[in-house]
Amino acid sequence: MPETNANESRLLIKGATVLTMDPTLGDLTTGDILIVGDRISAVAAELSDPQAEVIDARGMIAIPGLIDTHMHAWQTPLKGLHGAGWTFDDYQSRVFYLREHFGVEDIHDATLAGSIEMLDAGVTGVLDFCHNVMSPQHAEAALRAHRGTGQRTLWAYGMLSTLDGSLQDDAWRLEHIREMRKETGDGGLLRIGMALASIERGSMDQITTEIGLARELGMQMTVHQNPAGQIRELHQAGLLGGDIVPAHSNAADNEELELIADCGGSISFTPECEFAGGRSMTVLNRAHRAGVASSLGIDTPARVPIDMFNAMRLTFMLMRSVEAVDEREAGRYPLTRRPGTPMVEPRHMLEYATVNGARAIGLGDDLGRLAPRQLADIVLINPEPYGVALGDPAAHVVLRTQPRDVDTVIVGGAVRKRDGKLTDLDRDDAGAATRRVRERIFADVESAPQGVHQ
Repeated sequence: MPETNANESRLLIKGATVLTMDPTLGDLTTGDILIVGDRISAVAAELSDPQAEVIDARGMIAIPGLIDTHMHAWQTPLKGLHGAGWTFDDYQSRVFYLREHFGVEDIHDATLAGSIEMLDAGVTGVLDFCHNVMSPQHAEAALRAHRGTGQRTLWAYGMLSTLDGSLQDDAWRLEHIREMRKETGDGGLLRIGMALASIERGSMDQITTEIGLARELGMQMTVHQNPAGQIRELHQAGLLGGDIVPAHSNAADNEELELIADCGGSISFTPECEFAGGRSMTVLNRAHRAGVASSLGIDTPARVPIDMFNAMRLTFMLMRSVEAVDEREAGRYPLTRRPGTPMVEPRHMLEYATVNGARAIGLGDDLGRLAPRQLADIVLINPEPYGVALGDPAAHVVLRTQPRDVDTVIVGGAVRKRDGKLTDLDRDDAGAATRRVRERIFADVESAPQGVHQ
């Protein structure tokens, strides 16, 4: 066991159904979790520690904290502005263009609101893809918000300058990201990553420079990957690696998926936005079969709610639907289990949102499982008053749980939510921050959407 300091906090979770997501430990029908400092010290059927504060988790389900690997937190106040039936062009012209109206305090307040809502919904970790870095002050305001909420964050510094790529003013961004990396370092809840410029909007020289700096500084990267062939292009340029997390990749072919799997990489899928936007979803199944460490994200709160449980649920349904289509077209229906058919289960979705999410944000060795020496990011789900579903508890988490069922949230050993209430943050503060942003940005827009000042 790791050495512990006598002055470190000690917390003992008692009597939960523990889904460790650890292949050695498996599930515990009834189990305890001992946390010392910011890490899990022990997981077993019965533990005791007279010095520890006790959380009575009888009847609850303990899971690793959920990790969103593709979120634009700055768009939180724009919730509902992106219509369900809109196209990507609609998003660019009606939502994304608003970024130039966001001042420094707008970025702070929007990020604050999004982070609070995520924590409340059991999202302990996030890759915040911030493609609204219009000045160094904007970047620093976003970091200030994340520090204030204490969510475990990989904040990806957006390198996108203009949508059409016409203004290549990355020099100040590259210099600033180097300075910020020195300030944040490798440890702690807040780390700096890089959100690369979209490949189709910038030059390969620009992308090469960005990736080179990120690797020099030891930072995780992410990129919007939409057109076909870009993964192959990165590979051919010698740039593809497991430290780059493409988002979406709906048009990736099987060879490209194998390239990602071969380098130990992950793709962040955002099924609610992708499916509603009319994209092909067969990539989910093809990536699963290829061994890609798929992870999940919400993408933009302007379109869908902050609800990783729903993201897991929809992903499962989509993947089962694709499997059924494949079987029918092959003359094998109804669905039956047979060799060579890796039929997805709800537990796979929970793996996407925990184990694989941890890998995507560069913490695969330290996060995503409930096991000794792991960082203590834990969510307790309370199925009452209606009761837990029969069968696999992982199926209850994925298919039946909603954010309102999140009873307790622990990040790095600190209790952030307990008995259904945030401990040191306020939901009203998130709402007030959203209202402030709307009042400021829509004052500069000729026709504000109905209700934004309410």
